[in-house]
Amino acid sequence: MEKTTYSLKCDRSNSQEYYETIREFTNSVWTQAETTLVPIAAKYREYLKLHKLEPLREMEEYVLELLSFGVLWNVYAETALAVKHAPFITMAHLAEWRKKHQRAKPYIDVARGIVTTLCLLPEPNSKLRALTPSLEKIDHVCKWFEATGEFKEQALRFILWRAFWQTKAPAALHDVFYTIGAFAEWFEIQAVEKIGKYTENVESFRKQSGKQYRWREDRISCMRSRVEYHLNMVGAELMNRAFRRDYEKTETKVVLLPGCMRAHVDDGCKAERVQEGLLCAGCQPDCRVNQIKEMGKKKKFAVYVIPHASDLSLWGPRPGQPTRGVVASACVTTLVEGGWELKRYDVPAQCVLLDSSGCKKHWHREGFATQLNLGELRRLLNPA
Repeated sequence: MEKTTYSLKCDRSNSQEYYETIREFTNSVWTQAETTLVPIAAKYREYLKLHKLEPLREMEEYVLELLSFGVLWNVYAETALAVKHAPFITMAHLAEWRKKHQRAKPYIDVARGIVTTLCLLPEPNSKLRALTPSLEKIDHVCKWFEATGEFKEQALRFILWRAFWQTKAPAALHDVFYTIGAFAEWFEIQAVEKIGKYTENVESFRKQSGKQYRWREDRISCMRSRVEYHLNMVGAELMNRAFRRDYEKTETKVVLLPGCMRAHVDDGCKAERVQEGLLCAGCQPDCRVNQIKEMGKKKKFAVYVIPHASDLSLWGPRPGQPTRGVVASACVTTLVEGGWELKRYDVPAQCVLLDSSGCKKHWHREGFATQLNLGELRRLLNPA
């Protein structure tokens, strides 16, 4: 089978070793963060509490935001700052419209692909390398993040951090950015050593497939750098820890699966279409979606198949309805963004990564039914 970018199985029969490895590596990331990022996050929490800007969240989530800022700044700041004029607001609106208007989505995606390549992804400028963050540069980069449609949740969080950083004296702010940058560099090196075997094909995929994504709306999502895969792997684990307490308080549980997990797609799948997505009809016993649905009957959780870029606001709390906790599965490049979006809609979520990416639309010429680790799914569904 043709490989895509990552594999949690690494030629093994299942991905259990990956989950043991990622928990161990996340523990080491947290240990490193305790003396570097946690003090910054603690002062940020004090700022949020003083000004009553948001309900306080778990420290793991704030640390993930800082790590994300450091990694994404290194990857994208040069490109974003090279964009002087672009329809930032229109692009951000298009990214939201494609979620809410599924029938128009193919046409919106064509427009987004063209405008993204023409306006948001200029040729690299070597003079802009090694940029140190500043408040003005952060403003511009956050506009670029939101316009891409791939980093809206990160942009919303970075903007709030930016307001906090504005209260700092220049020398103190320099120290903050130095600490974040140094941590991001440490993370990039350590991640290759500790979890790099799961992402060995990322760079070769980028080189071999780059041209075919040039005018596509999924160009940025599918051309993610290797360090971004590692960021999202650790991010999913940190997110699970941060959201676990609220998730366990919910009255009902729902599992959200991607369309690429079905044994048949399009006309071959007999699933019933409802507002929230697709309900499996059980047409094929060996379909992984059907197997998880049968598990749900015994364990009392519902299963929905949702397309990529769905309107996740549909899962928000409803008056008079039981509170719902969500376990969502997706590929590495999209799962953390989705988890943060669910959090914005007040939905406590847990994450299970797909063992590999295999959908025909985005990743694989022929496409194949993707899988997830059922043991990890059971672990997240069961109370601690």
